[in-house]
Amino acid sequence: MASLCNSSSTTLKTPFTSSSTSLSSTPKPSQLFLHGKRNKTFKVSCKVTNNNGDQNQNVETNSVDRRNVLLGLGGLYGVANAIPLAASATPSPPPDLSSCSKAKINETTEVPYSCCAPTPKDMKKVPYYKFPSMTKLRIRPPAHALDEAYIAKYNLAISRMKDLDKTQPTNPIGFKQQANIHCAYCNGAYAIDGKVLQVHNSWLFFPFHRWYLYFYERILGSLINDPTFALPYWNWDHPKGMRFPPMFDIPGTALYDERRGEQIHNGTIIDLGSFGDQVQTTQLQLMTNNLTLMYRQLVTNAPCPLMFFGGPYTLGSDVESPGTVEVIPHSPVHIWAGTRRGSILPDGKTSNGEDMGHFYSAGLDPVFYCHHSNVDRMWKEWKAIGGKRTDIQNKDWLNSEFFFYDESGNPFKVKVRDCLDTKKMGYDYEPMPTPWRNFKPKTKASAGKKVNTSSIPPVSQVFPLAKLDKAISFSINRPASSRTQQEKNAQEEMLTFNEIKYDNRDYIRFDVFLNVDNNVNANELDKAEFAGSYTSLPHVHRVGDTNHTATATLRLAITELLEDIGLEDDETIAVTLVPKKGDISIGGVEIKLADC
Repeated sequence: MASLCNSSSTTLKTPFTSSSTSLSSTPKPSQLFLHGKRNKTFKVSCKVTNNNGDQNQNVETNSVDRRNVLLGLGGLYGVANAIPLAASATPSPPPDLSSCSKAKINETTEVPYSCCAPTPKDMKKVPYYKFPSMTKLRIRPPAHALDEAYIAKYNLAISRMKDLDKTQPTNPIGFKQQANIHCAYCNGAYAIDGKVLQVHNSWLFFPFHRWYLYFYERILGSLINDPTFALPYWNWDHPKGMRFPPMFDIPGTALYDERRGEQIHNGTIIDLGSFGDQVQTTQLQLMTNNLTLMYRQLVTNAPCPLMFFGGPYTLGSDVESPGTVEVIPHSPVHIWAGTRRGSILPDGKTSNGEDMGHFYSAGLDPVFYCHHSNVDRMWKEWKAIGGKRTDIQNKDWLNSEFFFYDESGNPFKVKVRDCLDTKKMGYDYEPMPTPWRNFKPKTKASAGKKVNTSSIPPVSQVFPLAKLDKAISFSINRPASSRTQQEKNAQEEMLTFNEIKYDNRDYIRFDVFLNVDNNVNANELDKAEFAGSYTSLPHVHRVGDTNHTATATLRLAITELLEDIGLEDDETIAVTLVPKKGDISIGGVEIKLADC
């Protein structure tokens, strides 16, 4: 394998020059939940995709005991449902490359190199991308199941991409230039009409990263002359994949990155809710927490498109409205795989979370693309759950655009509307079971007892909250109780946290529970009362910005929870917040009934 990583560089000629509304357009409500009682087992149903892209239905169905799955196989949320589309919301155009400036790591430190993409000779003549013809789908496999031949091919492709950095440093298909795409789009290097462009924390998150990986994957295939080569996905949503993929942890190979945290070694179970500190619990409990988080993020709290994808994007806005999966597990996986903030890096500098734990450097770790391959897979798995889980139909989203270079170094503009079908893009995913789909928490932390809401302060006496520095409980009135099934199908009951403010340079996390007091064990998430979490990855804007306060909204869908813990008929409920990381203030809390 080492010899493959030392292969000669590939030289390519590239045609570039270097240089440093209204609610009526949103979908109607959906009844999101998988109603019905869950027993102690769950069934796994798989569909197998062959090389022609055809699916064979239900090849294998197993009934597996919950604990055996964890032992045998493994050995949040900021959402934007029912947010009126801002009057200034329009389709996001591709970035103005001439406006690209230095990205920033923190308030005093610039990224020590330019993240700006090579600028085409005439941006006005950059065409829209058209998919090339194909004879065979690229099938993305789970990283934990790869054979040695595949790993060697993957190493060779990354090695040749890195070789381009030495011979053609401004070649847009080189390793660092590809990593710079994330830095520029995500750390404030680009602006449009003087307003910072950011592709995180809104409905741009999923389509941007899908297009990003599409071209990255095709570049890798071209470097090894294999058009069928597909990126693997880090299958962290399944117990078999809840460890760092070993192929990325072999020093001397192209897939290795020395700027990673110690926690990735020795088969440690990943924490899909990671906030930078280690949770003191067992591996079995951690896997259980992971599956619970997956259920809450893709089933309970993502009933509608805008809840899953994130809120409409307004250029230059500081208000963040990320979708469920972007908050968890996307951000925690970044945090978990990166170095610990404040630790000393191999070059002697102080860590800001590099590489994976900071937007500017994440693309420098090859595992970034494997991670985002699974994030992209979650888009497909979410839609497969059914109900109203469909792509957004709003034209402002569909017509938003990005800019990329293809495998030949040619510049192109792309639109969101053209990336909704992966098979049309030429790829699909090798099927894996998704045990989290039936992992609804059943055990009650409260043992079936209701919290006496008259014994805790009302919401009006707690908020606005200047600092969430300890667990707090409060009571809050509901807009309606004892709702019929038809009413539940028409509108979702949303627990909404307004004006969440925090320093966007730091890691943050807090958890939300219903019907428990402030003594709840927040390290055990597999409880019916656990409603969700909020977390964030550090990100800063343009050089010169002095305001590092992020403002976010957290909306949790609680219709299902109220059913599960027997509070459907209660007019007032108890809510408990448990801080895990960061300095957080909250402006207010309310419960609303909302359409999708």
